[in-house]
Amino acid sequence: MRAFFLIFIMFTVFFKAPGQSFDVVDSPTACDAVFSSNPDPLNPMIIHFQDQSSGQINHWQWSFGDGTTSVLQNPEHTYNVGGTYFVCLTVSNSEPGNICHDVSCVAITVHQPGTCVADYDYSIDPVDSQKIHFTDQSSGNINRWHWDFGDGSVSSDRNPIHVFPQVGKFKVCLTAYNADSVSVCNDVKCDSVALEPTPGCHARFTSVLDSMNAVPNTFMFESNSTGDPNKYHWSFDDGTTYDSKHVVHHFETAGTHQVCLVIRKELHGQLVCADSLCQSITTAKYFDLGGHLFAGDYPINNPTSTGDTGVAYLFRINGTRLIPVDTSFFTQLGYFAFPQKLNGYYIVKAGVTSGSDHYLRYFPSYFLGGLTWKDAVSINLSDNNAYLSDIHPAPTTEATFGLGKVSGTVIKANSRGASDEIPHAEVILYDAQLKPLLFTFSDQSGKFELSNLPYGAYYVSVEYPGKYARLTAVWLDATTQVVDSLRLEVFNHDVTGISDLRIVPVFTGDLFPNPATSEVSLTLEVTRATSLKFEIKTMTGITAWSGSRDCQAGSALVTIPLDQLRPGLFLFIIKTKDGFPVNVKKLVKF
Repeated sequence: MRAFFLIFIMFTVFFKAPGQSFDVVDSPTACDAVFSSNPDPLNPMIIHFQDQSSGQINHWQWSFGDGTTSVLQNPEHTYNVGGTYFVCLTVSNSEPGNICHDVSCVAITVHQPGTCVADYDYSIDPVDSQKIHFTDQSSGNINRWHWDFGDGSVSSDRNPIHVFPQVGKFKVCLTAYNADSVSVCNDVKCDSVALEPTPGCHARFTSVLDSMNAVPNTFMFESNSTGDPNKYHWSFDDGTTYDSKHVVHHFETAGTHQVCLVIRKELHGQLVCADSLCQSITTAKYFDLGGHLFAGDYPINNPTSTGDTGVAYLFRINGTRLIPVDTSFFTQLGYFAFPQKLNGYYIVKAGVTSGSDHYLRYFPSYFLGGLTWKDAVSINLSDNNAYLSDIHPAPTTEATFGLGKVSGTVIKANSRGASDEIPHAEVILYDAQLKPLLFTFSDQSGKFELSNLPYGAYYVSVEYPGKYARLTAVWLDATTQVVDSLRLEVFNHDVTGISDLRIVPVFTGDLFPNPATSEVSLTLEVTRATSLKFEIKTMTGITAWSGSRDCQAGSALVTIPLDQLRPGLFLFIIKTKDGFPVNVKKLVKF
């Protein structure tokens, strides 16, 4: 090996010429000469210079270090020979009041194609973090390599593998050169190599009871071990073993069980690290739940067949959510059963299926007999079985005939497309006093229909377990026999005022006659005694007439004289006594 090497290293030097004061500013407006240089990606002999100076500058003077100059602000320059050149940029302004002057010089190295550029890459051995694999990435006519690993060791291999004595940071330098032409082909690259200890393996795992699994005491196990293991071995005290990161295991017997996990990290057939952990897992408690579904005074099909098939739905209460758990169809003795359910709180809803003799004659109801899930009584399975969770549904009204019809669509709240329509949702019709009358279910497209309804005032709402819906008021009369575009929204959260919903106690018919000359009348359906306010306003908001009336529950007719009104178009406004709006109608006075 030669005793010395002539090494050209790219460096940057900022300086001012001796004896000159280029940083002295001749006026309050200063210049600061700054520039950058970058080789062309296709030809490294072409250098692109970018002016980055600051100040009010109107003149640039470049000296490229090879005897050539330029007065462009952002020139490019082609060098004929590779090497190191001192490039200077002089910026100035000679205008009175803006006089300034500054110089910056930078040493740049131009790599001529065919010369040497030292470069390397490295990777840490996956088994031993102190063993580093170095890969030469140098370019040029190179036939010699000299590595200095920064720990006192050197190598002349092109792609050496070096084991450092300890972890830490080491400055590793590669000198790449041509032994026959060192002055032409010679370069050095140095980089910092950081070595950290190989992380060890630490076995860890979590166990979660699968509360939604129909098989009791089914647990989900997952390794969250550290050290990046790639081998897992689970063993259970019933003799079952698994070899995966995630495990689902069913305990046949109740009690406390021993579960062990062994982890290993292996690379290229070598063991990097290993660890193990055992934990005790205690199974949960399970109980049976069941009850009769009544149709009147007796359960369906008990003591004799009633021609009914019942369906019961079981929901687990989880905070403010209802989680569907199980469904049971039943006929014998009218008894539904949900065996071996996890301890906790539940609600049950049951009814008869379509085609049964009592279908549509009794509302689907919750234990004990609530019509909506918010009225359901929860069942506690924390300590005992619940074999007597009987459900007593309320009967629907007897069939009546009318010309009225209410139809529409059940949708998710804030929906924007057909995909948000809700099928198989229960729609309940109430009378003006909020007494439940009838129910139906939306079809596969979310559509529903309630027909053959007498004229009068109604409310419509959706009953969907765990969801919320508003009451929607409907008025049917000879003028409005059909309401066919209702959109009943179902919410995932409690909507404003659901629990304190303000029920307007009045349904209004149409004004008649309209247009009117001397007087106008209005039919009212009042659900409870109340006092109403009436206003007639012009289209510009001026009150032309106002009055009030006390109304008793039932039907009422209000007649208002119009003699004092000039002909024109008016707004007829009905409000409760505290100013809550009931309805607004247009009135034409002749």
